[in-house]
Order: sequence, then structure tokens, then C-alpha cells
Amino acid sequence: MIFDSRLLTPISLWKQFNADEPLSSSKIGEIKYDKLAFSEYYFSGRTTKSGRVRIYGLYVSPDDGKKHSALLYIPETTEKMSYESVNEYAKMGYSVLAIDLYGKRDGAENFTVYPADVEYANYELRGRYMDYVDGDATETTWYEWTAACKYALRFLKSLGAEKIGVIGVKSGANIAWQLAATEEDLALAVMMFGAGWSAYKGIPKYSGKDLVMDDERRRYVAAVDAHAYAQYVKCPVLYMTSTNSDEFDFDRASDTLMRINPEVDYYFNFAPALDAYLDEYCKKDEEVFLAKYLGKSKKDFVAVPKVKATQDGAYISIDLEFSEPERVAEYKVYLNEGVLIPAHRNWVACALKDDGEFSSGRLKFEYVLSGRSEQVFIFAVVRYKDGTGLSTKLIKKATEGIPQKRANLIYSSINGLDGITFYDKADENVGIFVNVDECIMLLKGADGIYGAYSPYGIISYKFSEPCCRVDENSIIKLDIYASEYCLIKIILVVKKNGGTDEYVYTKEIDASEVWNNLTVFINEFKSQEGMSVKNFDDIIALKIESESKYAVNNVLLI
Repeated sequence: MIFDSRLLTPISLWKQFNADEPLSSSKIGEIKYDKLAFSEYYFSGRTTKSGRVRIYGLYVSPDDGKKHSALLYIPETTEKMSYESVNEYAKMGYSVLAIDLYGKRDGAENFTVYPADVEYANYELRGRYMDYVDGDATETTWYEWTAACKYALRFLKSLGAEKIGVIGVKSGANIAWQLAATEEDLALAVMMFGAGWSAYKGIPKYSGKDLVMDDERRRYVAAVDAHAYAQYVKCPVLYMTSTNSDEFDFDRASDTLMRINPEVDYYFNFAPALDAYLDEYCKKDEEVFLAKYLGKSKKDFVAVPKVKATQDGAYISIDLEFSEPERVAEYKVYLNEGVLIPAHRNWVACALKDDGEFSSGRLKFEYVLSGRSEQVFIFAVVRYKDGTGLSTKLIKKATEGIPQKRANLIYSSINGLDGITFYDKADENVGIFVNVDECIMLLKGADGIYGAYSPYGIISYKFSEPCCRVDENSIIKLDIYASEYCLIKIILVVKKNGGTDEYVYTKEIDASEVWNNLTVFINEFKSQEGMSVKNFDDIIALKIESESKYAVNNVLLI
């Protein structure tokens, strides 16, 4: 094999890089409001062959004349710059800098300016430079973005920050991994969603398929993909993601965590069944983590909990182990049967079998298999009285085949909200954290019976499971309660060419004091073009939505 001289590693890529050129900063605006000072800055980044990068940033700090620990906030790279994302951190008592990485965009008066020879750092001009390494890793969009963030850290130091941490969101988290591995004096790093493995997108970890490696892919995986940096991380890490993110692979994120040096403090929490958002427990985790490592509090996390599983026929037994039980408020063990794509998994809460050892930090749970799955996926979440939560690592367990049963029950309010979640949280201004209780809830309907409701939309991934078989004779039955006129949409989500199609059944429900029983034949679901579902094996989810208030219960597949 011929050695590829363009193959760089995280160490060799950044070994000679120094953010030591003059910053030449200029403040272009400042306002003070609500005890905070808001400023806009330009400062210079690295020198390229045709000029210097000129970085645009928003800076907000408590308006009290004191020096504060600081945070570099790296948003999703396509996100528009705004103070809304960082205000809350400033109200906690930190100085916060968010920089623009996107570059020139329509309607933006101020933005980061990249020299002509690295114009591919502009998101809209990225071409192959974001997802491929045709030259070496220094000739990529990610290199320019990370270099800009290194200068942003130096800019924060110039403003007198006592300690500096970094927060990365989604694609911004992939940059945070690089900084956490290559910057010597970061106090902490918080990563949300992004954890590398971009080159493996569309290849489920447990599918038996692997990435076809050529020289270009080797160069990308070795020095650009964020998971390559995890083993070199030097500062404490808090990682948070949702289990059903369509953009960021939950299984592979767990692999990234496994690469962190065990001598480094790191914690993680997973938001069960959510897609693009994190729950209120993750938000509290972040608050406590920042306070602990930026010197505002001596409050500590407990040790990360653990799970292990065994099988006895149709029964899966799960042992949950956790420390400091006196601090524990609640706990749940989640299991999915055999769905390879993490975003399509229906997470079911396992039944508590024995709580007799709670005081010693040990609990036993049980799950009865419903289908001939080759493997199950399991993790647990332990939540504490202070509002924080920690997850166990995800485990996969190979299972022995058992007689397959067909699952008829998709959802029942007897199980609370287990097995369903919400989607399409439309308000972009409320940030990445959501209060789940405000997004999906149980409403009382006729006869004192409760049903599920979301102002956004309800989704169940039960149809992804091997035991949930649909054919041309299938019928979906459900109960709907509406105290006002309601136009309800019931939607089948079907895989297609790397994306999804939706097949819709619409029904008008008049205001009533009784539950309405709906029966929908599978051929009544239609695509936008008026077509029926062709491949029933590709159905992955059922959605229910309405502009009006409603409650849904007893969803059955017959």
C-alpha cells in the first residue's frame, strides 16, 4: 500500500496552528438592557494566501463591571445569528460570544468574511469541501470553521475572561469536539447532538454494512470527523442528544463517548423519543455542569448509572445500578426491539420487577419480547431531585428467536405517554430545550377517560418494529375526543429513497361529549399525488395532528 502523504490526524492537523496573529478587533455596536450589555464585534482570524478571515460575533455579558467566566457558543452552522440563543447563559452570570460561521447570506448586514482562496468556508459555497477531503484536511470547510473558533477563544481571553468553556450545538458540536481535543486551557465543553460519524450517515451501526474506504474517505474520517478527536479530549465534557434524531446517529454517538479517556470527567444524558430537541433535564444538567467547572458552585454530579441485560425465553431481565439513591427522584429503563435505524425506534418503558434493593442502588426490570428480533437496544435514564438527569450507555443485546406475535396495540393511555412522542415544535425562538410536559400531555375526555394530545403533533414509531405487520387488509382503529370542531389528520410515514413520504387520511370531527370511534382502511391513506401505500414493510411511523384541541386513545392495528 502506498502511503498517502495527505492523510492527517487530529494531532498532525493542528500541531503547527497558532491563533497568535493580531486580532485587530473593532466594536461596531453596543446596547444595554435588562442588566446585560450586548455588543457586536469584528476581529481577525487566520491569514490565508489571499487575506485574513474577518470574524463577526455577538457578545453578551452581565452589565455589572465585573469579569466573568466566558462561553464560546457555536450554533448549528446554518442558524441565523441572534442574541436569543445566548441570553440565558448571560443571565446565569457568564459572558458569551457567538460567532458567525455561515458567511455571506441574503438579508444579513454583518457576517464573517472569508478570503477568496477559502471561499468554500461560506456555507453556500461549500461544494465538496464540507463533506469530502479531496486534498488534505486543511482544505476543508471544517478546518476554516474550527480555525475561526480558535481565534474566537483568543478574543474571549483578550476581553478578560477568567475561565472559558465551549458549547456546541448540532453541527457546531462537531467543532466543539475538535476544540476540546486541541485547546490546552478549556475549562469545559458541552456538546449537543453532534458527535462525528458524518461519513457514515445512512449506514446504521448494526446493519452489517460498512463504509467503503478509499483514500478520500480515510482522509475525512482520520482528521475531519469529530469522533476522531474524542480520545484526545482534555477538558470535562457534557454530551446530550435525543434518541430519535434524524440528523445525528444515537448509536454512533454512544461510540464516540466510549472513546473518551476514562480519566477525563464526562457525563451524558439522552432525551428519550425526541428528535431535534432536548428535554428540561438536559437543560438542568447543563446549568449544573457549567456552574461546577466554571467555579460558581461546588455541586457535583453522581456517578453515571449502568445497565446490563439477560434473556430467559421471551423475557428480558434488566439490572439498573446507580449511586446515591437518596438523591434519586425517578428512573426508567427503555427498550426497543430490533429497529436498526435509531431515528425510527419505538422506545418502550420496561416494567419494574423488584424495587427491594433501591436503598443499595439496584433495581430489576423486565420486558416481554413480542417478536422474533435478532437484537434489542436498551438504555436507562435516572433523574434526580435537583432536576438533573443522567443516562446509562446504550447497550445492544443479541436475542434468541421466539415465536413471533403480531402487535395490535399501538397506543393506549393506560400506559400514560409511553410509546408516543411529539414532533414539529414550530417556534424557532424558544431554543433547543423543551419542557416535554408542555409539548405532549394527557387530556381528560368523555367518561373521565384520558387521551394523548400535542399542540404540535403526535407520532408513534411502533410501525417500525418487526412485530407490527401491515398488509393490504390492515385496518387502523382509534378513539378521538374533541370538545370543539376538529379536522384531524392521520398520517402514515413511509421510507423512500433516503427520505420519507406521507400518506394522509383526513376526517372532520364535530364537537361532542362522547369518544368518536374511527376506522380507517389502509387503502384510504393517500399520498399528495393520490396514490396508496405500495410497500407496507416501509411504513415506519403513524402521525396524528390537528389545529384544534383533541385527545386520542386506543390506537389499534387490525
